Amino acid sequence: MTRRNQVPHVETRIRLLPGVSIANVTSSSLRAARESPQVVDGNDDITFLIHPGGEGGWLSHLKSHDSLALKPGGARLVFNHQSGSVDFFGERTNFLSIAFPRAQLGPLIKQMDHLPKNLLPPSEPLHHLTRLALSLTACSDALEVSSTLSYSRQMLDLACLALMAKRDAAMHARRGSLRDARLRAIKSDIKLHARSSLSLDQLASRHGVSPSYIRALFSSQGTSFTDYLLEQRLQLAFAMLTNPNARRRSISEIAFQSGFNHLSWFYRAFRNRFGCAPGEARAAADGCS
Repeated sequence: MTRRNQVPHVETRIRLLPGVSIANVTSSSLRAARESPQVVDGNDDITFLIHPGGEGGWLSHLKSHDSLALKPGGARLVFNHQSGSVDFFGERTNFLSIAFPRAQLGPLIKQMDHLPKNLLPPSEPLHHLTRLALSLTACSDALEVSSTLSYSRQMLDLACLALMAKRDAAMHARRGSLRDARLRAIKSDIKLHARSSLSLDQLASRHGVSPSYIRALFSSQGTSFTDYLLEQRLQLAFAMLTNPNARRRSISEIAFQSGFNHLSWFYRAFRNRFGCAPGEARAAADGCS
């Protein structure tokens, strides 16, 4: 696929976890093939090929199955014991590969042999699986052993839910990893929109769950939606108050920009959280600079 005398551009970020291997690739136009000589390496993984978004697209070819076009948000399943290839189109096309050993994922799935024939239907578990894989490959820091095991379990559970899991496996995954993934996504949403007016009903509607479900998620962590949102806004205010580049901003301006609508409530909440008034926090930061 690469034009003659043209050097292909490929960026790859890899994260290896127990029982899971993730590759996040950005590529120019080219063909990547896994032919018969590579198949004999004994790799029997089950692999998600996902287009996580961005420009460009690609075609996935798998022996004995139809070729499938992957656009942003699309995904298919491939078996590594079969030869195949991927044709990338565009200057910078994104490609995400998440591989699980067949012995680990296979027993959790029903009618697995039919799955490579078509694109995987969009689903919440697939969305969370993609988000988690992208976040793990975006960071190059080493993970603690307990974290790697936790992420491996979550990814396996989300993968089986995205592939029509058997009843017992689906029940286990929904009660554990899907619940954790929802909470992680909801927290990220709150952090992103903490400055704006954000209600529990709005958040529930955006994530396709009920307000009571979100209350239960935060309750299981010993907090509440209201307290978590307040903490994010207080952290935003504290960061701006102690930032030398924000010295010209008034305390009231910072309070409103952090999502607070009432100054008296902001001052009281700030003192309760940090043990000092906003002006004192700013003065202490100025004294250290």
